Amino acid sequence: MEKKDICPICGEGHVTAHTDRFEVEYKGHKTIVPSRYLVCDTCRSDFAGAEESRANKRAVLAFRKQVDGLLTGAEIRALRERYGLNQKQAARLFGGGPVAFSKYENDDVMQSEAMDKLLRLVLANPSAFWTLVTQVGMTAELAKPVQHSEAVRAKLAKMGLTEADVAEALAWSRLPAATLT
Repeated sequence: MEKKDICPICGEGHVTAHTDRFEVEYKGHKTIVPSRYLVCDTCRSDFAGAEESRANKRAVLAFRKQVDGLLTGAEIRALRERYGLNQKQAARLFGGGPVAFSKYENDDVMQSEAMDKLLRLVLANPSAFWTLVTQVGMTAELAKPVQHSEAVRAKLAKMGLTEADVAEALAWSRLPAATLT
C-alpha cells in the first residue's frame, strides 16, 4: 500500500494526489493544461505542494513559449545534445548563467527572444556554432577526441605536436574558411 503524507493543514488526514484540467489564456490564445494538487481525506482541503506547483508552472510556461514562438525545453535539450554539450558548457557558450539551460530545458523559465534567436541560428547553421565556440575559446574543449595509434603519436611527438593540438586543428577544420582569415 502506498504511504500517504499527513495533511499539513489539519495534521490528521492523509493527502492524495489529484489532477484536473483547466483552461489557460495567454495573448488571446487558449489551451487546456493539467493542474496537479493534493486533497486531504479528513478536512477535504485541497492545495498544491512544491512538486505540484512546479509541475503546474511548467505546464503553463510551456504553453506560453509555444504562443510566443520560442523553442520548447525539449527542443533546447535536443540542440544541446546534438552538439554534445552538457548544460554547464551550453551556459558558458551561449550565456544565460550557470544553470540557465537546466531551467530552459525544464520549462522553469522562458529564454529571452535574443537567446532563442541565437539558439535557432546555431541549430540551422553548424558553422555559426563553431564560430561561437572559437570566439568563446572552447575549441579544444569541444573538439572530438581522436584515438591515435602509437605510430601516429610518435610521429606527432617528432613534429612537436600533442594529441590536443591535433584535436584543436580538427575543430578548426570544421569552421568555414571565412572564420580563419
